[in-house]
Amino acid sequence: MVMVRGSMGLVAFDDEGRVSDTRVMAVGGDTFAVDIPHGRYHTAISLEPGSVFFEAKAGPYRPLTDDELAPWAPAKGQPRP
Repeated sequence: MVMVRGSMGLVAFDDEGRVSDTRVMAVGGDTFAVDIPHGRYHTAISLEPGSVFFEAKAGPYRPLTDDELAPWAPAKGQPRP
């Protein structure tokens, strides 16, 4: 992932759902790009309106399947615990 404009927060989780790393990615900042290993649970949060990032993955594109989703995460549309 490479920031193109603005900034975002990046949160990585371990297999049990505990936060294992946090970063602020920003154009011109200390962290403007990251390489996230395959299978690592993560999320990104925009910190500025209009933020843009580029993400490249090994292809071809395939939507996530249920077995790739974090087993500890709430189901889509369900409130957080």
